[in-house]
This record gives sequence, structure tokens and C-alpha cells, in this order.
Amino acid sequence: MQNKKGVILLQKRSIWIILLFIVLFLLFQSKNNPQLVEKYYSQAIFPFLKTYLLQLFNYLPFSIGDILYTFMIFFSIFCLFKIIKTGLFKKKIWEAIHQLFGLVIALELGILAFYLFWGLNYFRADAFERLKLSEVEYTDAEFIKVSAMLVDSVNKSRAALKIEDLQQSEQQIFESSEEAMLSLGATNPKVKSSLAGVLMSFNSTSGYYNPYTSEAQVNTHMPIFLKPFTACHELAHQSGIGAENEASFFGFIAGIKSNNRLLKYSSYYSATKEFLVATWEIDSLVFKDLKNKLSKEVQNDLKTDYEYWGKYQGPISMYNQLFYTNYLELNNQAAGLKTYNQMVILSMAYYKKEGKLVPKLQP
Repeated sequence: MQNKKGVILLQKRSIWIILLFIVLFLLFQSKNNPQLVEKYYSQAIFPFLKTYLLQLFNYLPFSIGDILYTFMIFFSIFCLFKIIKTGLFKKKIWEAIHQLFGLVIALELGILAFYLFWGLNYFRADAFERLKLSEVEYTDAEFIKVSAMLVDSVNKSRAALKIEDLQQSEQQIFESSEEAMLSLGATNPKVKSSLAGVLMSFNSTSGYYNPYTSEAQVNTHMPIFLKPFTACHELAHQSGIGAENEASFFGFIAGIKSNNRLLKYSSYYSATKEFLVATWEIDSLVFKDLKNKLSKEVQNDLKTDYEYWGKYQGPISMYNQLFYTNYLELNNQAAGLKTYNQMVILSMAYYKKEGKLVPKLQP
């Protein structure tokens, strides 16, 4: 009788696994219909979901998302340990299989919730289409010209910083970033500090967006001049921007349009790094020349930046980069981590418009 119940339970869980797999498979096919995703999900369903998630979680002073992820990790480890214990040590193979199938169902439901709450934004129409831009063609000379402009801008914005700017509290940094994103059309932007702290640094993570709670979170242990732009980047994700290059682009534009001196510098600093990396690939001699034109203060910040992340480099950060590259490639960003660097293409479109384009977030 017990065996019969076990077989029935196994059959039910097998059916659930298959059904959820089919749902996820069909969901992934939406990447082939970005206009439909844009119209029915990004412009209709997602804003509705985000509004309620923001009301539930974003005005709490601590990160619910960090707690949720911690629970999910320990729960998964506990379940795996229980499965191994049941199967290998207690020799209850069928019971272990039941438990394994239950864990697979939980995993599938978690993935389904991820895409329904936010992840489908990865498959929406790209920013060029939403902003009615054509993917601009530019020469190496034009690109180098913009890189030189950014070097000049980052030097000037760094020179404009006062002592009090570099002593801003996290709350001041977050409020200025939220205000900047409001100017691009973000609705109720809210960013907070992650409880994970130094652990994020070991993962080479400056910030992250939690789709289950709609929390945009920043690693507040990193150098202060990195925090404002990171906050804007994560707030762009909170506004429904899935692609990393687009989140960086909207964060950059919001930052340089801001009157907050630290945010302006943080945005120019981050963009300049991206452009210099791309310049190196075009002409290493020009790269060296532009890098030498960076002011002493900017070069010191680059050193501080490099040394900070260098302290945390190790197996964990290498594994995280490999994992995240695969994650991005799975979610319609074939270039993986290089997708971050592709923000230069959108920025070139911006500068080709002579800086007159002020993009609006949608939604």
C-alpha cells in the first residue's frame, strides 16, 4: 500500500516537472517576439507587479532580498543533504527520488517566478528601437574623439569635487541617484544598501537587483566614487531595463545630467573606463596617450578602484564571473560579461546626436 502511494506521488511530481518545464520552454520562446514582450509585459504587466513589490518591500530599512536569497541557498543545501542522507545512508532510494523531484519542482517554480516578476524584460525590444535610434556607424576617429571628450569631462568633474562631496552619507548618495533616475522617467525609484556587504566584493559585485522583491541594492563597502553610478545602474534594472549595457547607459545619462557633483563624476568615471577599454582594442598607443591625460586625482581613483577589487580576487570571484557570463548569455545577452562594455555603442549614438538626446525610461 505504501509503495503504491509512493508510485502515485512520484507520478504526480513527474507530471509537475514536465508541465513546468513546458511552461518555461514556452516562456523562453518569447525572446523571438520582443515587440509582444514590450507591449504586453514590459509596458503593462511588469509596471503593475513592480508597484506592489515596491510597496511591500522597498520602504523597509533593510534588504529583504538578501534574506530571501540566504534562505534559498541554505534551504537548497539542506534539501540536498537530506536527499543524500536518505538515499545513501538510509538506503531509502525511492524516498530520496521523491525528495529530489520536490526540489526540482521548487527550482522550476523559482525560475518561473524570476521571469514573471522581472526576467522577461531581458527579451523586450532593445533600447535602439524604444528610443527610435538606429544603431549608429562610427569611425575609429569618431570613437577616439568621444573617448577624448570623456577624459576631459572626467577630469573636470573630478576637479569640481569638494571635500564634503567625498564624505556624503549612503543616504545622500542614494537620494541623489533616485532623483537623477526620476528625471529620466523612473517611477518610485528606491535603492538600498545590501546586507551582504563584503561578501559581494568577493563575488566582484558592485550591486544587484532582486526581481523577487524589486530591491535595487548597492555594495556600500566599495570606494565611494563607485557607489552613485552603481545605484543608478541598479535603479535602471528596477525600472524594467534588463540588458546590462542599457542599464549602464541609462545610469550614465542620468548621472551626467545630475547637479550632484559626486554622481556626475561617478558616471563620467565609469563611462571613461568603458571607453578606454574599447580604445585599447582600437589603438593601444592612443589608449596610453588618453590614459596619461587623466588627471592625477582620477589616476589615484583608478588605483584605489583596482586595489580594492584586487584584494578580493580569488576562486569565488572567478567562479562568479563564469556563472554570470553563462547567465547573461542565457538571457539574450550573447556577449556575456562583455555586454557591460557594449554600453559604448548606445553612448556613441547619444554623442552622435550631439548630446541633445535625453532618453526616457520605458516604462
